[in-house]
Amino acid sequence: MEPPDAAESLDITAIMSRRVEAMKALRENPMDLEAMKVYHSCHKEFQAWIASKQEPGQYTGSIDFKPLTPDELSGPNQAWVKKDQFMKAAPVCEGIGMHLLRKMGWTPGEGLGKNKEGALEPLLPSIKTDKKGLVSELETKRPPLPAHHDLGGKHPVSALTELCIKSRWGPPEFTLAEESGPDHKKTFLFKVKVNGREYQPREPSANKKHARAQAAMLCLQETGVIGRGYSLGVSGQMAAVLTHQDIDLMY
Repeated sequence: MEPPDAAESLDITAIMSRRVEAMKALRENPMDLEAMKVYHSCHKEFQAWIASKQEPGQYTGSIDFKPLTPDELSGPNQAWVKKDQFMKAAPVCEGIGMHLLRKMGWTPGEGLGKNKEGALEPLLPSIKTDKKGLVSELETKRPPLPAHHDLGGKHPVSALTELCIKSRWGPPEFTLAEESGPDHKKTFLFKVKVNGREYQPREPSANKKHARAQAAMLCLQETGVIGRGYSLGVSGQMAAVLTHQDIDLMY
């Protein structure tokens, strides 16, 4: 760093002129030691001149702005908006709107309209600073949808599988819980595990397909998808089925 007196005496114009001359000499002869010495000397003088122009600021112990308090930031009344700021606002005296009105023949103080019978004073709305009266559709509590009393034609196992996929519970796990009776007249009782919970009907069925359907039907009833009054016949055929749209409405 150059001393203060030396830094003040530096002439930036002379420094840059010498630097340019040194660069021209180096282009003609890159091995010119004298030109290299002048170039580096000019570079140091240039850095010293820059440093002499930098004046550090002085802290006076005070600041020019007033920080907002926590109440002003998070309170019900925001500091950056006032409820009556439109009422206290100055009237508009210029702008494209005023220009167009004047061009159409209107003058300040007259009412708007063909017969100049419009309001003389503009509307002065107040700003709503709270959230009272504002509610989103998701915040309202909807009553639970009534259970469907039919499935519309789809097999209970298919309806339960579709329900598990849409609810992201994983596929239902059917397990043979009981098998009894002679070979010519066996009965089967299946249970199904859905979302970590097992469902097992009380009455056995004459075949495995119907037993799985009974377990799936019990699960659909317990989860509220269909009413408890619905039951399967011995043949395993149903009167109705749960449609895709019904499952979307339930979940």
